[in-house]
Amino acid sequence: MHCMIDFLCAFAVFGTFRYRYDPFRVYLYYSFFAFAVQMPLGILLDRIIGEGRISRDLPPFWFTTAGILVTLLGTVTNPVILGIGNALFHTGGGVTSIQEDDRTGLRGRGLGVFVAPGAIGLFLGGQISNAGKGIVLGGSILVLAALWITLYRAMQGSEPEYASMPELVFERKGVIPAVLACFAVVVIRSAVGTAVSFSWKNGFALGFLATVMLAVGKSAGGFAGARFGIRRTALVSLLGAAVCYCFKDILPFGLAALFLFNMSMPLTLYLLAKRMPGMPGLAFGLLTFALYLGFVLIYTSPVSVPLIGPIGSLVSAGLLAYAAGESDAG
Repeated sequence: MHCMIDFLCAFAVFGTFRYRYDPFRVYLYYSFFAFAVQMPLGILLDRIIGEGRISRDLPPFWFTTAGILVTLLGTVTNPVILGIGNALFHTGGGVTSIQEDDRTGLRGRGLGVFVAPGAIGLFLGGQISNAGKGIVLGGSILVLAALWITLYRAMQGSEPEYASMPELVFERKGVIPAVLACFAVVVIRSAVGTAVSFSWKNGFALGFLATVMLAVGKSAGGFAGARFGIRRTALVSLLGAAVCYCFKDILPFGLAALFLFNMSMPLTLYLLAKRMPGMPGLAFGLLTFALYLGFVLIYTSPVSVPLIGPIGSLVSAGLLAYAAGESDAG
């Protein structure tokens, strides 16, 4: 579903809306509603779940379903509706993934698997943005309907669980510094991802290969963090990314940089979710807001930052290692 939703968003943003509105404003407005709005939606979702009147699985499912429908509507209307649909889906899907990861003891593995396919959907949607709208929408509706039915049936087989309103945890030692560190890491990751370009990245084949490496890195980060620990995984992957970014225009090093740098994605989400128990929506929304900030800083700035890849990797390594240490200490 994540892949399909981002596929539709990229298809509309880089296709239909690109020729209907100013492309610069389209991407800016869409990104605000798609990413920044997830934080208030996450707070609302936490509130609904915390009331404990219904199974905690149902509200995220409703958000996910609404996100699919509003995204489909947005592809034929305007970027604001499209962005809201994206935000609804990601909030519901993100909270569902956090809940399932915690329930089944995956320790972050499920988070990496959830976030990874979005990049592939964005790439493919952008690549075919000039294709026939009717064919793309028709095929997408069929695929999403099949996936929704699969999700619905999976929910039917699970025992209902209820939640109570979470207690504020920010007074506990080390929580605020760890949250701020994770937030800063995501801002940096977004800024680096927006700013860094690769001279070899041209044509469909190499562009797709780069996207796959990025997506596999996100997924691998969750598995490595669960197996080797978050601090060790963060230091090895991000220090390695810093070295590879120094030679990013050499194909193998550029691919390695994308893989290693994006391994931090599920690590930050898992850390924040564990530091904010009972508030998965806020945890997820905080990090998507950080993604938006990092994007805006680069997208609207006329100034380029030299060596942003190596510098961003080194700073992120320090911040994430610190956040992991504070998490362990707490």
